[in-house]
Amino acid sequence: MLVIPNHLYLTNSLYNWTQNGTTTRESVQVGVAYGSDVQLVKKLLLEAASSHPQVLPDPEPAVQFINFGDSSLDFKLIFTLNDSFKAAFPKSDIRFEIDRLFRENNISIPFPQRDIHIIEPKKQ
Repeated sequence: MLVIPNHLYLTNSLYNWTQNGTTTRESVQVGVAYGSDVQLVKKLLLEAASSHPQVLPDPEPAVQFINFGDSSLDFKLIFTLNDSFKAAFPKSDIRFEIDRLFRENNISIPFPQRDIHIIEPKKQ
């Protein structure tokens, strides 16, 4: 059973991706460094999902380029699993595979970075 607070119905979009069955649409988000080849990123993400034995081929996995983030280009990999109650393990496996594929193809996952400017007060 899933309990959803009433205020979420008013402030968010609610999608029932399971359609009351055991299959479910899941997603994994990842950010890559600015300057990365976004078409290669898309290809590698699709490869990571398609190669997992619990990811269903229909509907096919999909990739969304969701944002130009503060420190990264942000992507969402969407795929369908055959067991919504055990989704955490395939999602973890897919993250491991994404990391491996990105390392092999020199795609880096950046960490947040900030520039700090120190302004010294004027001496009187």
